[in-house]
Amino acid sequence: MHFVFLNQYYPPDEAPTGTMLKPVVEALALRGHEVTVICSAGGYGKTAGTIPSPPPPCGEQSSATKVRVVRLRALQWGRRTFLGKLADYASFYFGCAARLATMRADRVVALTTPPYLSVLARLAARWRGGTHAHWVMDLYPDVMAAHGMLREDTLGYRLLSALARWGFGGGRSAGVLTLGPDMAERIGRLLGAGAREVAWIPLWETGGGPAGDDDVAELRSRRGWSDGELVVMYSGNMGLGHRFEDLLEWARRRSGKRCRLVFYGRGKRRGEIEDFLREHPGRLELHDYVSEEELAAHLRTADVHAVSLRPEWTGTMVPSKLQGVFSAGRPVLFIGDKASSIGVWMLESGAGWVVEPGDAEALDAAMAQAGDPVLRTRMGEKARRFAAGHFDRTANVARVADWLEGT
Repeated sequence: MHFVFLNQYYPPDEAPTGTMLKPVVEALALRGHEVTVICSAGGYGKTAGTIPSPPPPCGEQSSATKVRVVRLRALQWGRRTFLGKLADYASFYFGCAARLATMRADRVVALTTPPYLSVLARLAARWRGGTHAHWVMDLYPDVMAAHGMLREDTLGYRLLSALARWGFGGGRSAGVLTLGPDMAERIGRLLGAGAREVAWIPLWETGGGPAGDDDVAELRSRRGWSDGELVVMYSGNMGLGHRFEDLLEWARRRSGKRCRLVFYGRGKRRGEIEDFLREHPGRLELHDYVSEEELAAHLRTADVHAVSLRPEWTGTMVPSKLQGVFSAGRPVLFIGDKASSIGVWMLESGAGWVVEPGDAEALDAAMAQAGDPVLRTRMGEKARRFAAGHFDRTANVARVADWLEGT
């Protein structure tokens, strides 16, 4: 079978969607399938206003597997302005359409960067006589509604929902794969009765190999964190769907507690943390991302990890922080909806605390319990067991490949 995957990013680009896509396409290639990935020649976060040099006409062939990577020449005006992003998306759509019009494909698989690649996948399946499937990592237009760009009672939202429904549907649709039960339920509502299969398979952790205790102790010492203090860490993307008000308010009113609140990462909500630091210096630490080589030890330097999701974003995306933290054997303080995928996994695992946004009393109680090292160890062991059973990279990559073959 010839699979053609559509996604704007693919390694060596560091964008998460491409990072997750790569092991899946390689697994399919190792099973004997012909696999082509159509992506942009530019990169995630490359210099704005550039147009990359055109890729070689024959594309790029992986030496390890039979994966052909076609990197399209597309605009990179990007991520700083809405109009620039739209221009990038349009140029990538046109490039994809041109390639698909001349390419044989048994199954076209669309991801969701940029939005509405599902429409191209359905059109390509009709043009070339194949089928189309969808691996949804961000659900549009629901993401836009969660962000406040659209209201659900507007004509624009209804039209964009109809476009999403059309892209996922049709007689040639092989189904829709999502990242968690809340996303699957939301897409099921969108598609309605008689829709093709909507399934979910969690993502997996991506950070290097295991880190030894000596490496963790050395890194923690280098950062100036003593053994006797509780380190609560938020590590990763600080995007629009995340929530920091609760942690910042807790940091503002706490006093005399041997607890260190630290943030590592970047994103559109990082400014909220920077503003807090200017008003309340010394109440927390703020750093950039760590290197991939240091990630495994970095995750284990924390005693507890904070994960958050704004309730209005439930079912529109599933942040993948939990996978890496659980694999590192650390408990999690989740601030978000207990009905979200993360909330469900937290309650199933027993590996931490679920705090509803705005519940300061519950947050205080969770922080107090987190100070118990015996309890943290027990929760960390539960986290590691849950990760082994639910977030294993080899197992879940194979499950995604099985689903794409079998739908």
